Amino acid sequence: MDIPGKVALVTGAGYGIGRGIARQLAVAGAHVVVNDVQDEHGRETMDLIESAGGKAAFVHADVARDDEIQRMVAFAEENFGGLDVLVNNAGPHGSPPYFPEGEPERWLPIVDSFLRAVMLTTYRGLHAIDKRGGGTVVSISSSAGVGFKPYDYTEYAAAKAGVMRMTASLGRLKEQMGISVNCICPGWVATEAVKKYLATASDDEKRAAGVPDPMLTPRDIGEAVLHFVREDSLAGRIMLYHEPGKCRIIPSDLDLFELSEEVSL
Repeated sequence: MDIPGKVALVTGAGYGIGRGIARQLAVAGAHVVVNDVQDEHGRETMDLIESAGGKAAFVHADVARDDEIQRMVAFAEENFGGLDVLVNNAGPHGSPPYFPEGEPERWLPIVDSFLRAVMLTTYRGLHAIDKRGGGTVVSISSSAGVGFKPYDYTEYAAAKAGVMRMTASLGRLKEQMGISVNCICPGWVATEAVKKYLATASDDEKRAAGVPDPMLTPRDIGEAVLHFVREDSLAGRIMLYHEPGKCRIIPSDLDLFELSEEVSL
């Protein structure tokens, strides 16, 4: 896809990874709809884009609510004439106790925010993108959703794994609708929240958690999104991006059955 003039909606773009994605899309020439529930941060992202010569508009919407998702998509259509690119990035920060220690009212909202909201936003976005004759959806998953090792933040890992499987399942839409759906699974990204969290961790704790030096930056994730937007023949693909210079895409024909160990029952 040629990006200049295309309309891109980025959820959770008020700071961190979302802001990095929105700014890189704008640098590439996209008209960016900046979404967030924190108006001050969202408008700041919009101002940063516009002060650099880009085109952007801010819309307040909670992607946990379908009515607000519909209003957000309608905002993109009304202000920029349609929607070509959707980036699912929004999601809250969680804290202990995690599943199964926490009560359901503590961990169910995490699943809702990181899986249900992504599915709802994708559903509404697909209909808008289809009106334009095709486009791209990129969801930000996480390395937490990859693999089979134990992980403390269970509800987050489960939701992010769900986003990966949804993405692979929707690979069929490229042929059916001309829409490519892909996702990115970043490792540690040097957002302000992550840097604050790591400031209290020892070097041993950082090594145990697999924190690379240097970490990825929000700009790096923005560049990864641009890759999928430009290379829109890719569909249903999952990118693993754990540290600078180390980026891989999982083969679409990967067969876990063939990789698994046989057991006797």
